[in-house]
Amino acid sequence: MVLLLRSAAPRVRRLAGIAAVSALWVAVPGAAPAQETERGSALRLGGMTFVTSHGQLNDVVLKAERVFLPPRSDVAQLEVVEVVMRNPDARRESFQMTCDRGDLVLASSDFRAEGNVEGVTGDGRRFYTTWVEYDSKKGIVSTQAKVRIVDGVHTMLGRGFRYNIQDGRFVLTGGATVLQE
Repeated sequence: MVLLLRSAAPRVRRLAGIAAVSALWVAVPGAAPAQETERGSALRLGGMTFVTSHGQLNDVVLKAERVFLPPRSDVAQLEVVEVVMRNPDARRESFQMTCDRGDLVLASSDFRAEGNVEGVTGDGRRFYTTWVEYDSKKGIVSTQAKVRIVDGVHTMLGRGFRYNIQDGRFVLTGGATVLQE
């Protein structure tokens, strides 16, 4: 299942995303209202892919094995997540990540990933942490949690990082200790 969230005004994207999720619910085997409340129905979906793009290139492709959309909310709760991001000016991947769970704001494509977060940057640095956040306006992935970074033969421990999707700049924000050279 693919949900396309194209560049548009945030309200239009939000409405298109919610309409698409609602429309797709009918076609998804195993999808069912999770609960009925006075504020509306919640949805539980399986095998969703969220895509944001500019022109013909996909900027972010986020896949989740399970998705929960609470009533009247534009925040999708995700489980077992994979993310691939591209630098908008290049045709190469600049960031990949997996995690146990996360929250995706449908109106903005901002997300927070939690639980066994593992990833790799465009230049091959591998990182391991407990959570990261993505700010779609700034194109920045960051955390203030403890992080282990494997860069070729170096292994470092740090307290947070910022990674700029656009230019591939990776900065440790809370200091670092080299464990292995």
